[in-house]
Amino acid sequence: MSAWRKYDTDRSGYIESNELKGFLSDLLEKANKSYDDKKLNEYTHTILKMFDLNGDGKLGLSEMARLLPVQENFLLKFERFKLSSDEFSAIFTYYDKDGNGYIDEHELDALLKDLYQKHKMDFDSESLASSKQSIMVLSDGGKLFRTELEIVLCKEPTI
Repeated sequence: MSAWRKYDTDRSGYIESNELKGFLSDLLEKANKSYDDKKLNEYTHTILKMFDLNGDGKLGLSEMARLLPVQENFLLKFERFKLSSDEFSAIFTYYDKDGNGYIDEHELDALLKDLYQKHKMDFDSESLASSKQSIMVLSDGGKLFRTELEIVLCKEPTI
């Protein structure tokens, strides 16, 4: 999730081609691979062609997750229960018990347990803690606002 925050510079909820270039540039530099602008454009085009599943010219979180290290790929677990906007709104309202407009860590615990159980996914306290920690990276000082949680749980975030 930290990679998502770093490269989604405009906070649109998507990685557009210029942001993807930044990601690829950093990746190539880390691997000590030389490249020029032409090659970077080719790589960007190829990655979009391979991972942009809906063909909108940008990568959503689930598409980008396939490029990230394994520890970031917890997002792929949540693919099984992507929610519609209406379902997400109802769930967010239900789990925001105190009505303050954000989900805290305790509220997120309850939400994750219920989602795992509802979709018959195996989990233990360690996997639950790991998922929670990864999602909370999106939080603002322990406050997980609607838009951040929507990126992870919603089919089509309204960001």
